[in-house]
Amino acid sequence: MKIILIDSNSYIYRFYHALKGLSTSGGFPTNAIYGFTGMLLKLIKESKAEGIAAVFDTAHPTERHIAYVEYKANRPSMPEDLSVQFPVIREIIGFLGIEIFESAGYEADDLIGTIAKRASEKDCEVYIMSNDKDMLQLVNEKVKVYDLQKDVLIGKQQVIERFGVEPSKIPDIMALTGDSIDNIPGVKGIGEKKAKELIVEAGSIENLLENIHTIRNDRIRRLISESGEIVRLSKRLALINTDVPFDGDVKSLLLKEPSWEDLRRIFREYELRAYLKFIPTKEHTKGQKIQIINDRDSFIAFMEGY
Repeated sequence: MKIILIDSNSYIYRFYHALKGLSTSGGFPTNAIYGFTGMLLKLIKESKAEGIAAVFDTAHPTERHIAYVEYKANRPSMPEDLSVQFPVIREIIGFLGIEIFESAGYEADDLIGTIAKRASEKDCEVYIMSNDKDMLQLVNEKVKVYDLQKDVLIGKQQVIERFGVEPSKIPDIMALTGDSIDNIPGVKGIGEKKAKELIVEAGSIENLLENIHTIRNDRIRRLISESGEIVRLSKRLALINTDVPFDGDVKSLLLKEPSWEDLRRIFREYELRAYLKFIPTKEHTKGQKIQIINDRDSFIAFMEGY
């Protein structure tokens, strides 16, 4: 069974920034709605996935925020013209027959990791839609990451070629390099190349810290020696929890029959006229191709095709 797990907040933000200026005739912003809906329609029509899940973050603080108050503190608050689009997007997701998953106190990453682990253990093929580097730690023989922006499917071999380590060691590398997007501190002065060399040689961040004396470079040895607690904290922040309390099972991921009349209503209400073409009618033409919308030019091209 093929399962797709979507890092929803990430893609909603991406479409919001890529399709600036789109709105209804009454002025209601629809840029994120247009982009995310187009992506979902493409997945349903072309991916041949039996299950699709839209996974969301919640507003509740997580263990990472408690452990490190500066975690993700550099991110600006959600713009008002984006926040008003979230309820509409969630409605559309439901009408398309896609389940929404979220868990208070846990990030979407952790829930995705937990679902991916359970589904892969049931011999499902799992595709995680995300462009976050930390998601690569979840990759194995059954789990791959798809980066929509780069149109790249990343499997275990690609991770090893890119980082020189098994996917499970990505948090060890991030413990040294940190991550500016999530505000994970890491060790200032150690880049990815040196971090990879150190982890390949030591095997893990724990072994590295226990054997600091074996580091030949004086500067690097001093930096890590002075940053032991920060390194441990950074790994903790980068490590995805794959054991989130979760009542669902693989069957809960299965696509359901869309609520076509509700979709017709909401597409008309928010003037998503292009998408009305994909609601089945007696005259509905089979096999239409759906173009992914990820910037203004592709959106215009999409609209001009009808």
